[in-house]
Amino acid sequence: MGLFDIFKRKKKVVVPIDYDTRLFQTTLNLFSDFGDNINASDVVKICIDRIATHSAKLKPRYVKTQDDKTVLEKKGNLAYLLKFQPNPMMTPYDFIYRVVTLLYLNNNAFIYPVYDPLTYDLLELWPIKPNSVEALKDESGELYLRFYFTDKKAFTLPYESIIHLRRFYGTNDIFGGSGAVSDHAALLKTIKINDSVLQGLDNAIKTSFQIKGLLKINGMLNEKDKQAQKAEFEKALKDSVESGGSSIVPVDLKADYVPLSVDPKLVDSNTLTFLQKKIITYFGVSDAIYDNKYNENEYNAFYEGVIEGIAIAMSEAFSKALLTRSQLEHGEQIIFYSERLQYASWNTKVQAIEKLMGLGILSLNESRALLGFEPIEGGNRRLQSLNYVDADKANDYQLQPIILQPKKKEDPKDGEGN
Repeated sequence: MGLFDIFKRKKKVVVPIDYDTRLFQTTLNLFSDFGDNINASDVVKICIDRIATHSAKLKPRYVKTQDDKTVLEKKGNLAYLLKFQPNPMMTPYDFIYRVVTLLYLNNNAFIYPVYDPLTYDLLELWPIKPNSVEALKDESGELYLRFYFTDKKAFTLPYESIIHLRRFYGTNDIFGGSGAVSDHAALLKTIKINDSVLQGLDNAIKTSFQIKGLLKINGMLNEKDKQAQKAEFEKALKDSVESGGSSIVPVDLKADYVPLSVDPKLVDSNTLTFLQKKIITYFGVSDAIYDNKYNENEYNAFYEGVIEGIAIAMSEAFSKALLTRSQLEHGEQIIFYSERLQYASWNTKVQAIEKLMGLGILSLNESRALLGFEPIEGGNRRLQSLNYVDADKANDYQLQPIILQPKKKEDPKDGEGN
């Protein structure tokens, strides 16, 4: 099955009405000419890679909450796709990495779910990369998206059947950003300045290897004699270098060597650091994350500032598009879980295990996995400290000694007067 064959399952086509196209039509232009593509910058590419890499570590799960207490993982096609294989070409890691990359490049990401035409079972999930997207409404007011691709093909799909993720959602009613790649104008300005600085460094280095002086020949010579004089000078220079002796090159009265002063100007390191800092700050990436030299606190700050928002947005968007209202109302949802403790220090992991195992939250194997140990037989059971009691039974537990305590017998002398 070709990549574009996934759209053939949706046969409904919308023909926009005049007032709809005038009032509600808006276009998201994702195509960018050379020079306006932020991904051409190595700093931008690394920043997006850092975000996409850590986002791809999220674990999507299809779960159901019963009585607002017990969370059970659901089974079926949707659970399998999220957990093991979203489509024949991608693992969950690849899938999330691509979705987040497209989101940060275009401020929008679109995922198309493929359903079985007979059973309506979900078969595949595909991140799609159109050149441009139009938002349309039909006579009934239903919203559609029309996708245009590089091969001039166009497909129109109901908006409710598309998983749509957005960044900088505020200016445009439907799309993230301003509805065009030019929304990166502020970033592009810094990128172009940074590129100009790097080109200046490149030119300065090349200049240092260029002509250092002129050999002025006193007299009128033909071209043959000029070449002979040049060859004689180059031979004298080469012999001086190879001999390892004097650095002086002898020149007779027929020629003069005139040195040229070359003084290329280099940009100081503070300027380069400042420009790079502006770019990585735009993406919420710190120096430690950018260099992959972060500690526990630095990673937690990155997670809470960037990754956690992506996890929430993906959880809500996937639940909205793939589940019905009835399923959502009955506690079913798709959640992108994080294993943040994997990046904590050893001491933090040990302290967390001591606390969480006592509450019955972690099993033996889950605790071993946090420490990098292999699972053991019978390690899926959970242990819990007897120092904790069910909150609903706390009052009964406290009153129990009073209820069980035997009633004190009255002294017959009590109440007698003296």
